[in-house]
Amino acid sequence: MVTHQSLSGSTDEDFLQRMVKTYGERFGEDFWAFFTARVAPYLPPRPVIIDLGCGPGLLLRDLGERYPQATLYGYDVTPAMIAHGQQLSCTGVRPILALHDVGAQPLPNAPGTVHLVTMTSVLHIIDDPLAVLAEIRRVLAPGGIFMLHDWIRMPLQTYLERRRENMGEGEVGSMRSGFRLFPQHCKYTTEDWQWVLAQAGLQIRYQTQLRPTHQMFVTTPA
Repeated sequence: MVTHQSLSGSTDEDFLQRMVKTYGERFGEDFWAFFTARVAPYLPPRPVIIDLGCGPGLLLRDLGERYPQATLYGYDVTPAMIAHGQQLSCTGVRPILALHDVGAQPLPNAPGTVHLVTMTSVLHIIDDPLAVLAEIRRVLAPGGIFMLHDWIRMPLQTYLERRRENMGEGEVGSMRSGFRLFPQHCKYTTEDWQWVLAQAGLQIRYQTQLRPTHQMFVTTPA
């Protein structure tokens, strides 16, 4: 599987610190308002939740505070991310975190046992997204939810300008990394994601654009 590090050229530690720093922008008030309205009503009191590409574990930490009786799993391919998540202070249930590449291995969860799978800014870098989505469908319980939040295509100029504004890089560094990452981040249109999800047998229940660069899909097995 292609990793964030190999795409960006940054070290694991650099990427980890950037993920921690920008967490509030990615999972702020708009995200939780949407989650409360469009996802929470479909979850049981004791949900089983997986975050694929869980990064530093911050989303699972916050889900654990909201669902203290949940069972939480987080999988990532980067050891530094898993190590950071395992050291987090949690006031809610502590997630089970493990190194795992879903692009190469089946999920360790039993079929039909998971109520929510989340995946943020990861599926676009996977070479065979349909195989991964089939694995997600396998573990979802009847009526379970897959929540995808991923990059969508935009003009090159817009992408480079947003990267320069959001990443705090100098113009030269931003342009260099931006040109390298543009083909990956801007690979799919919203319509492309809709088609991929339909091909995987997932029905879109809700979709919205909480961030200019990303589209959110709440899906359930068709």
